[in-house]
Amino acid sequence: MLELPTMARIKLDRLDSRGMELHDSLAAVTRRASDLSRALTTAPESEHASIGKEISRLQGRMTDLQEQHRNIANLVAAMKHWIAAAHGNYEMAKTPKASQQRGEPIGQAVARVRDQIKALAAERVRVLQCGLPAADLKKQASAFVVAQRERGKPKLAFGHDRTFQAQFDTQVDGAWTATLDIGAALAWFDPDCLEKRLHEAIDRLPQPALAMSSDDRGAKLLELEAELLARERDEEALIELSEEQGAPVHRKLDADPRAVLGIALVGTKKPKPERIKAA
Repeated sequence: MLELPTMARIKLDRLDSRGMELHDSLAAVTRRASDLSRALTTAPESEHASIGKEISRLQGRMTDLQEQHRNIANLVAAMKHWIAAAHGNYEMAKTPKASQQRGEPIGQAVARVRDQIKALAAERVRVLQCGLPAADLKKQASAFVVAQRERGKPKLAFGHDRTFQAQFDTQVDGAWTATLDIGAALAWFDPDCLEKRLHEAIDRLPQPALAMSSDDRGAKLLELEAELLARERDEEALIELSEEQGAPVHRKLDADPRAVLGIALVGTKKPKPERIKAA
């Protein structure tokens, strides 16, 4: 299990304690509402209206407490699950200052940052699903032909008292049943022709909406990950400010634990990615 820095552990414990406090408050309000419901059966009729009004108020309070408790309990459980599976040495990260635009309410500021996170997450999915450029596919096809040509070499059987034989018995890798690999034999027989036909087939493929080389895709994903974490840290700074102002905003269940706990891998340099706009 990951060993958290002291301040991160304190924050996790504080969130856990807040969840228990909400549970206790919910239980107390539930008991009070139950007591009043029983009292209503024996109370004078003149008190029914005020008792009913108080029961309605308590029921509204119960709904609010249930939502708060469910949110923080699920969040803490998700963070503990992440901690149990995480590896590496973490330290406290530099905490960004909560940033609000002029005259912007705190809730609106959080919503603005969450929209940025949503757009970045959508862009990350788009990059993950991008295709390969045709040139890269052709390079892979050419490498495939070279490898297959070596695999497709026939086994020669001959001798003074034997009939000459060339056995093409290369099997398809990973097949459930023994299957001859025709491509390997074709690559040995005429690699140039096979390569040309594969390139022609690639040219006939539909063009993907987004095509990136493997190197470019990897670099873009790293850039997006850094930007996503930076915006998650901005969101957490705003949420902490909302708590200080007495109007707390619920954290998302899928909030990045590194942002909520304010931690970063030891030795990680602060990334300076370019701003990325989702398509």
